[in-house]
Amino acid sequence: KTIMTEWTKERCSEQPAELQIIAPGLYIQRKDITKVEHEADEIAGAGASTEYECMSREISVSEYQMLVSIEEIDTTKAIDDYTMQMIEEGVL
Repeated sequence: KTIMTEWTKERCSEQPAELQIIAPGLYIQRKDITKVEHEADEIAGAGASTEYECMSREISVSEYQMLVSIEEIDTTKAIDDYTMQMIEEGVL
């Protein structure tokens, strides 16, 4: 059963965690966290403020663990490919 949702834009008043548990077995995953400074707007009666914008999605713990293991496999393969290329070029 897939729980993972599409990435959506999220605004937070405080800096959010990249990974946060929101229910048993369910995370909210965030990326591209950006700090946004807002200047005071006297016409609107708003003071200066800071918020954070990011992309977020809900993902199950098992889906997250699967993605992490896939990324580790990809990284290892990339390092192995790069090392092989260095050996073939006589650098190593």
